[in-house]
Amino acid sequence: MRVCYLADAPYIHTRRWVRHFAGRGWDADVISFRPAEIEGSPVHYIDGWERLGKLRYLVHARRVRRLVRDLQPDLVHALHLTSYGFLAAFADIHPCIVSVWGTDILQAPRLSPFHWAITRYALRRADHVTATGARLAEATLRYVPPGKPVTVVPYGVDLDQFRPQPRLPGNDVTIGSVGRLSSEKGLKYLLEAFAQIGTEQPRVRLILAGDGPERERLERLAARLRLDDRVEFLGDLPHEQVPQALARLDIFAMPSTYEGFGVAAIEAAAMELPVVASNVYGIPDVVDDGVTGLLVPPKDISALAQALRSLMTDEERRRQMGRAARAFVAERYSWEKNTAEMESLYGEMLERARS
Repeated sequence: MRVCYLADAPYIHTRRWVRHFAGRGWDADVISFRPAEIEGSPVHYIDGWERLGKLRYLVHARRVRRLVRDLQPDLVHALHLTSYGFLAAFADIHPCIVSVWGTDILQAPRLSPFHWAITRYALRRADHVTATGARLAEATLRYVPPGKPVTVVPYGVDLDQFRPQPRLPGNDVTIGSVGRLSSEKGLKYLLEAFAQIGTEQPRVRLILAGDGPERERLERLAARLRLDDRVEFLGDLPHEQVPQALARLDIFAMPSTYEGFGVAAIEAAAMELPVVASNVYGIPDVVDDGVTGLLVPPKDISALAQALRSLMTDEERRRQMGRAARAFVAERYSWEKNTAEMESLYGEMLERARS
């Protein structure tokens, strides 16, 4: 069987799906507007007209349609609604699953009437729609035609890769975050909260792993708050090195202002870390407040500081939440279960296409 992904090839979640299905014996091709290599699967890079931004999807729609026709896949899977999902709709490619990832449904439709229209258009043309969490699915249902289902298939965690590790001895407590350093991650609020805590708890450290457009601003903020000696910026990490970074932490922080799902939170939870996060969008799907972590209002520095402080000073509570967190992930978000759910959906789509 052959599946063709319309997706950004460098993106880790694209690569995880492609590698899984290639490993299961599927022929898996990727059509991408960003170049990258994926071992064992051809990546067909669509270049040209980059200056047009997303309008180049319209320019290249015929080219993509011809390429899909030449590849003759049994199924097409578009990852991200307002880019590749729109491309699949405009190129009239079927059968096609479209997966919404977060901002493409939580933010994009509100940007302009044009974005609202392409959201509705892409969802109407899709043969099936998936979302990573229940709240994201609920948000998606506002835009799909009546009667069209939205199936929840999370991007889970490989529990063999993300395993709890013994904490290094010492009295320091380390708070940290792993992810893109962009404005919606709310890391400036984490630095402000950390500055409040640091005046009371001198033996607390903060690690920020990742890179992005906010890195320089965050480094300047850390310097202005006089946190240079207690904040460490690790830079961008390959996904296979994320477990080692998480193993250095005692508490994981996710103070996002919006987050469609929160893969980073479930990766931390799989490592038996309690998670302190904002109570926004899809985060309550992955953090059970008071059980696996603590939820606070977004942009509330005082509430964030208090939640972090309450866990810093209670090692046993951190351990209890960490154990509950891994059990929570094993029940709902194991990669093995989630890939089986997607493979089952692929099978249903193929049966429907044959009938």
